Amino acid sequence: MEDEIEISDDLFERAKIEAEKMDLKIVYENEDYAIIDKDENVIVHPAGSIVSGTLVNGLLYHFGYNNLSHIGGDDRPGIVHRLDKDTTGLMVIAKSNSSYKFLKNLFEKRKIDKEYLAICNGIFKKKSGEIHTFMDRDPNNRRKMAVRNSGRDAISKYEVLSENDGYSLVKIKILTGRTHQIRVHMTHINHPLLGDPVYGNVKHKFNLDHQLLHCHKLGFTDKDGIYREFETDVHEDFKKYQKVLGLGE
Repeated sequence: MEDEIEISDDLFERAKIEAEKMDLKIVYENEDYAIIDKDENVIVHPAGSIVSGTLVNGLLYHFGYNNLSHIGGDDRPGIVHRLDKDTTGLMVIAKSNSSYKFLKNLFEKRKIDKEYLAICNGIFKKKSGEIHTFMDRDPNNRRKMAVRNSGRDAISKYEVLSENDGYSLVKIKILTGRTHQIRVHMTHINHPLLGDPVYGNVKHKFNLDHQLLHCHKLGFTDKDGIYREFETDVHEDFKKYQKVLGLGE
């Protein structure tokens, strides 16, 4: 019944969130959800004074407010989960409230498979492994996350795919979805992401001001009991550095 309630667009007028034309890369779409491939330099939803140029603005233009879930927050229509501003790759967008609840439940129960590709600093001594820590806000910088003795558990599994001249191409699967999880975990094991302006603190010879991190695989069992897996290639910026560093195709 909830999905049949008509919601006024006045909600978005009050929130000052406008639909804006955006080149959305839609990988898959049905009546319940859409899978998109997010570009770099795109914030997922409005926050603070930022009310324009976000993914939400583009979603409103492409789908319309009434074709997106609206119970995740007035400023987050369709948004079930997030990627960092400069992290690229796959996201699932809820097109109804019932779909939002279904997908949110999958995330909370860790039933959505998420796999990333990253370029990290250094050569890994251990070519695969699992990182299991607690994470919470950095007490010295509330805008950052940190590995702490308490907080929420965070689990990442990694596998080195290629390495050359002090850099590594790494596949990372996250079993939890903590803010900045991969970036914090890779820094924790002394292999920060190349270009990471927040957690990197590693001088490099490239004029790169953002992390090279791409969600290339997303999978889950839908409401019909069918396992769906989606995959997308890394973006051109990632490919460029992958080639320059000799880290395979």
